[in-house]
Amino acid sequence: MRTSALTVAYGSAIDFSHPASAKYVHMQTKGFSFRFQQNGSVALRCHSAVLCSILLICTLCGVPLRAQKATTAPIGIAWQVKGLWQAEGRGTAVSSGDAIQPGSLLHPGEGSATHSILILLPDGQRILYECFLPEDCARNFRVPSLYRKPDLFAVDMLARIHAVLIRGNRDLGSHSHERFPPAPDEALVLLDPEKRVQVSGLVAALPDGSYTYDLRPLYRADPPQSHLKFEKSSSSISIPLPALGLYDVTIFDQLNTPRIDLFVAAVAPIQHATFAKLYGSAKVLMQDWNVNYQGWPIHDFQRAYLESLIMGIKPQTLGAPAIASDRAQGVDVTAEPAFSPRPGVFKGDTAVTLQCNTPGGIMHFTVDGSQPLNNSQVYGAPIMVKGTELTIKAFSSAPGKKDSAVVTGIFRIGD
Repeated sequence: MRTSALTVAYGSAIDFSHPASAKYVHMQTKGFSFRFQQNGSVALRCHSAVLCSILLICTLCGVPLRAQKATTAPIGIAWQVKGLWQAEGRGTAVSSGDAIQPGSLLHPGEGSATHSILILLPDGQRILYECFLPEDCARNFRVPSLYRKPDLFAVDMLARIHAVLIRGNRDLGSHSHERFPPAPDEALVLLDPEKRVQVSGLVAALPDGSYTYDLRPLYRADPPQSHLKFEKSSSSISIPLPALGLYDVTIFDQLNTPRIDLFVAAVAPIQHATFAKLYGSAKVLMQDWNVNYQGWPIHDFQRAYLESLIMGIKPQTLGAPAIASDRAQGVDVTAEPAFSPRPGVFKGDTAVTLQCNTPGGIMHFTVDGSQPLNNSQVYGAPIMVKGTELTIKAFSSAPGKKDSAVVTGIFRIGD
């Protein structure tokens, strides 16, 4: 019987090859035999054509196996960056799509009237930092630590999205600058033997009639096509595609008005079930996050996640967060407000106290998501968290010292 071999390194991707000639320990079970080698890898030999095919598909399609150890530290993503921002320990400015470590320190730059940055974290937090006046921009901003432990799927999903965004192959949200942009939608579809796909979703809401569309392949050498025609007479449409892969499709009505900006991921039948399950889980997770913290870039993220699956784009391995301090700059800085209890999830109403360890320090805070300013409320008594959620932002100031960074605490009840 023919067998196939592959080498599985614990905590890394699968790589098909012949096992190394190092010494090993041999084990055998139904359908597989294992050799634990001196180099720390596991040589796995399958004795079934079906099992070998499944492993080959998982490898070529970039499908994560449950036996793999997660090697990616939880990261956040910078989004909608306006003005100059720098993260502590980085020599370059922060751009949209860059990785941001939870707990890191952000510095607004000088020379611009308005600075803002949106931070998206794998526990669902969406934190907007902005400053308008020079004295506000003089403060730094502390990215909050994760207020709850994110599941491994969320960590992997955000890391995959980051890996796609930093490639810079295309402009996410490319229609956002238009006055009346077309409605965005995404579709994971099967490419049938006749090289056609059935697309529904937002298309179902279009009135029946004649339409045109522009087709732009991604990652393929096929040229873009314009003014292609189709008829809509049901809840879905059928359009031809050159091959498997990713496509941007813009649908126009009879007045040549763009109606739908459609991102199509065309896959083979053997891939569809696995990709549909992963993509479905990602959509549910993003929608849940958007309910708790409205404003997540759902469509851009769904497109980036689909791209990571179809193209097999792997997350980058990042180190543990480096928690920086204002004091590293050699400036006498007021101590940051400390929350007690620490931000997190609580079963019932909770009283939150703030403390500044700098003698004479006072703390300004807000509870409506806005940035605390010099004229914001001064902390004097515990802050009650009732209902479902409260976001507290605060900074400390003391005579003769630089204001502390703005810190953020997310407190949720019964999450």
